[in-house]
Amino acid sequence: MKRKHLFLPLCMVATSWLLTSCASYRVEGSTSVPTLNGQKLYLKISDQNNIIDLDSCEVIHGNFRMDGEVDSTALGSLYLAGESLMPIVIERGRIKISIENSGLRVSGTPLNETLYGFIHEKNLLEQRLMDVQHKQMQLIMEGTPAEEAEQMASQEQDTLAEEMNQLIIKFVTENFDNLLSVQIFKIYCLAFPEPTITPTIQTILDKATTDFKENEFVKEYLRLAEKEK
Repeated sequence: MKRKHLFLPLCMVATSWLLTSCASYRVEGSTSVPTLNGQKLYLKISDQNNIIDLDSCEVIHGNFRMDGEVDSTALGSLYLAGESLMPIVIERGRIKISIENSGLRVSGTPLNETLYGFIHEKNLLEQRLMDVQHKQMQLIMEGTPAEEAEQMASQEQDTLAEEMNQLIIKFVTENFDNLLSVQIFKIYCLAFPEPTITPTIQTILDKATTDFKENEFVKEYLRLAEKEK
């Protein structure tokens, strides 16, 4: 089946700064994954396009902890052996991290709750997409003509793609007042081979605040999209 729909790879969430007041944070993590015991985890953020280590700790008996301050609320990542495991909003408060074979989650602070609520909804949509693909193969195995099975699957995929678009619009527009809006918008935009203004992007721009439109990435993306016309 050649049809391709756009779903968001959250591992692409880039680190970024949002100027606010100094934020004191505490990270408290737990895991039941035995291979993580004794491993060192790194909390990283970007500064002027350079990835820097903000903090680190060792996993001991399934637990780990980090404390510190940042000059601003920031979107960073938890790293293991040089690879990003998950995005984390470094903000004031107690940040709780759960690393399990069944999934990863950050909770305990407002923006992390917001981000991982979005990730949960996105994952549910992606699971439904996988179910459609499985259903298509099952129909073919049961004797349904391949063309008919593909048409049915295509219709369901179109519906799921529109649900994903609406999820993105809702999330970005409801978070114009914090750093998450630009980050999810950025992931959506970078999934395309070249800058383009999709109906989803246009809807977001129609509702966007001045601060959002003045963001460096947003302005550059729109400039490049205009050149591609």
